[in-house]
Amino acid sequence: MTLSASDIRRRFLEFFQDKAAHEIVPSSPSVPHDDPTLLFTNAGMNPFVPYFLGVEKAPYSPPRAADTQKCIRAGGKHNDLEDVGYDTYHHTFFEMLGNWSFGNYFKKEAIAWAWELVVERWGLPAHRLYASVYAPKEGDPGNFDQEAYDIWAALFISKGCDPAVQIVHGNVKDNFWMMGETGPCGPCSELHVDLTPEGNPVTGRNLVNNDSDLCIEIWNLVFIQYNAEADGTFRELPAKHVDTGMGFERACSIIQNTNGFTDFSKKPSNYATDVFQPIFRKLEALSGKTYVNIYPELGADRSLFTEEMKTAIAFRVIADHLRTLSFSIADGIMPGNNGRNYVLRRILRRAVRYGRQLGFSGEKPFFGALVATLVAEMGGVFPELKNRQDVVRQTLEQEETSFNQTLDRGLKEFESMVSALLSNHAEYASVLNKSPKADSTLNDELLRISRQFSGVNAFLLYDTYGFPIDLTELLCAERGLEVDMPGFNELMEQQQERSRAAQKSNIVRALDISTEAVTEFLGFENDSVEATILEIHPQEDALFVITDKTVFYAEMGGQAGDTGVMDTDDNQIEITGTQQIGKARAHIIPQSQIAVGDKVTLKLDAARRRPIEAHHTATHLLHWALHEIVSADAAQQGSSVDENRLRFDFNS
Repeated sequence: MTLSASDIRRRFLEFFQDKAAHEIVPSSPSVPHDDPTLLFTNAGMNPFVPYFLGVEKAPYSPPRAADTQKCIRAGGKHNDLEDVGYDTYHHTFFEMLGNWSFGNYFKKEAIAWAWELVVERWGLPAHRLYASVYAPKEGDPGNFDQEAYDIWAALFISKGCDPAVQIVHGNVKDNFWMMGETGPCGPCSELHVDLTPEGNPVTGRNLVNNDSDLCIEIWNLVFIQYNAEADGTFRELPAKHVDTGMGFERACSIIQNTNGFTDFSKKPSNYATDVFQPIFRKLEALSGKTYVNIYPELGADRSLFTEEMKTAIAFRVIADHLRTLSFSIADGIMPGNNGRNYVLRRILRRAVRYGRQLGFSGEKPFFGALVATLVAEMGGVFPELKNRQDVVRQTLEQEETSFNQTLDRGLKEFESMVSALLSNHAEYASVLNKSPKADSTLNDELLRISRQFSGVNAFLLYDTYGFPIDLTELLCAERGLEVDMPGFNELMEQQQERSRAAQKSNIVRALDISTEAVTEFLGFENDSVEATILEIHPQEDALFVITDKTVFYAEMGGQAGDTGVMDTDDNQIEITGTQQIGKARAHIIPQSQIAVGDKVTLKLDAARRRPIEAHHTATHLLHWALHEIVSADAAQQGSSVDENRLRFDFNS
């Protein structure tokens, strides 16, 4: 019996809960907290960054966890939007199954458990599995991952497979994972599944990382052992971590489309699973159209697609975008005009435009009617979807109704642009026909240019009326016109450059500090306290001093940490910041002559603290007022509190 999607998700989590004592944690929201560099939560590791950095201690005993994380890749560096619907495995929304170790187990256990789950329990034939290991070139960080290679080799040999065939070497691009330009990073092993009918590993291994839907990456095991520094160096971390991510939809596709790894004759597709089929059935009932699981060739001319192909693509785009929008709205992210909110509005408009292919018009809205089906399938795993079902449906209905009016106006604008273009072309052709034909090749080129739909108009349709460029290209192709893509791309680049200039960037540093110390906080009642130094941790240009007591509030949750002074017997030392490390408070001071066991007096800058306290209180009052006056769905998305002002980010 082939496993259902819910069975696959459940068995993954139960394996790590029962087999390896992982705590099962709920998915974090679709928007990352306290990370202005991300539009959406785009990877399973996003919620655990503080544990990898050493800023916070993982609250699990032992320090290991497993989860399924909601992820969205529809903007910024990771953007799969334009591929959705045209292939079998790209999505803007997907689930990432993962198991995590925070300074606990490492490569040996992570690899052994991955093998046991996929090969021993799920039954994937070992000769159809390829494991990649990191093999750096000159100038690349780190060394060849011999440890991972040896572990994989022993497992493949146990099944009678040749490690030289089943293990693939990967470069920095494919097998060295980085959170960003700076921060925790390390080598990784990707697991790829051979889905070719013949299953010949000698030839199948050549498909690894070659964009073939017959060899799909299913799981990535990341071994976090370095910190990428701002100066380009890579520093060994004192605590090693494991970060894995299995694409849930891909796992469902591989298991269900092969009938539990027994039949490899069908084309594998995430969409041919019970993750998407209920939505397709509802769409068929609403539209009267039938979904056929067919796909265009890579790079095929979209203007030549058959109606059946256009319909299949529309089904897939709508189903994917429904998931992205519903989960985002359930997490308090609403379609709007800026940032991530504008990304959602674009996605919704894209879905509504594809609805026209299925016969839905401005008089026949459809998108909101799909929400109940999605909630029935996924509301049990993600209760926020069920709890906010009415808000999700109403928002989609309102946005669709609004855009249908915009879409109709955009189509009229397009027709007007084309009419003017063809009129100008006819006049230009008449002038050329009356002139001497000294250079017919030049005249032909001038005529071609005169029939070109301008990049300015294409960008206007995109930016003002929400027309994806492929729609403009298709409409033009039907009239024998071409689009000035260089002109359009130049305007797009200018817009993206403005966006990049406004985007924040963080330098991320993992702390070389691990402590079991506990600092008692007395700062609600006092501005100073006598304390004993428990630990001193030298950093590049400062000391992190942990004491048994403190009145200093640490930087956290968007609030600035306290500053002040540390009095010793013969010196007064400036405290420039305060950092929370587990249950301890570290006071940041310049290099000084102090020692563990010294008695010190900690005095905070009270004049600076008072307005910070006031602004902190004001954020709570503002949040309460928003719920009372605006609506109960006003959801906090972040805040910044210091002595000069408060900033409160929210969606409603």
